[in-house]
Amino acid sequence: MAAQHVVVIADVRAPSAALTSSMHFIKTDVTQPDDCRAMVQRASTLGDLRVVVHSAAITAPARPFEQISLDEWCRVLDVNLTGSFLVAQAAVAALRSTKGNMVMIASRAARTGVAALAVSQGTKPHYCASKAGVLSLVRSLASELAADGVRVNAVLPGSIEGTMIPRERWPEMIPRIPLGRLGVADEVAEAVAFLSSDAARYITGHALDVNGGTWMN
Repeated sequence: MAAQHVVVIADVRAPSAALTSSMHFIKTDVTQPDDCRAMVQRASTLGDLRVVVHSAAITAPARPFEQISLDEWCRVLDVNLTGSFLVAQAAVAALRSTKGNMVMIASRAARTGVAALAVSQGTKPHYCASKAGVLSLVRSLASELAADGVRVNAVLPGSIEGTMIPRERWPEMIPRIPLGRLGVADEVAEAVAFLSSDAARYITGHALDVNGGTWMN
C-alpha cells in the first residue's frame, strides 16, 4: 500500500482550486520570519516534514533599469530571495530530523540575466538578481547541510504557460524556444517531484533546467 502524503500549501492568498482531504492551506507571508516559523510548526503537526518546496515569487513590470525604484527593487528581493532564506531557516531543524530535502524554484533568468526570451522594455534586473541569488543559496545550503543528510536542489523553469507571461507575448517568444512551445506547470512539478524523491537521493546542489532548450548547460 502506498504511503499517504499530506500536502501543505502556504501562500499569502488561499488557492482558488478546491483542496482534497490530504491538502491543507496555511496563510503565510514568506517575508515575515514569524509567519515562516508558524507555518513549519503547524505543518509539522500534520506529520513528519520531509519535503519543502519554495516557489513563492513576484515580478514587476519591465522598464529601463534606471527607472526601477528602490522600493520595487527591495520588494522583489524580499519575496524571491529573502523569502527563500527565511523558509529554509524555519524548516531546517525539521528536515534534519527526517533527513528530508528542499527544492527551490529559481528561473532561467538566474543564468541569463534576462527575465524573458524577448527583451522589449527591460530585462527586469531585480527579478534576475533575486533568482541568481536563489541558485547560489541552494548551492550554499546543499554544501552546509549535506553532512546532516539534507539535500537541497533547484528547478529553473523557462517560459511556462499561465505564470508571469501574458498570452499576447507568446507568439513573440515561441519561435525562440527549440522545442517550439511554452512549457506547462505539470512539467515543472514533475521535475520537483523527481528531485524530492528517493530516485534523486544522490543528488544535491543541482540546478535542473526545464526550459525547452533555451538554455543548454
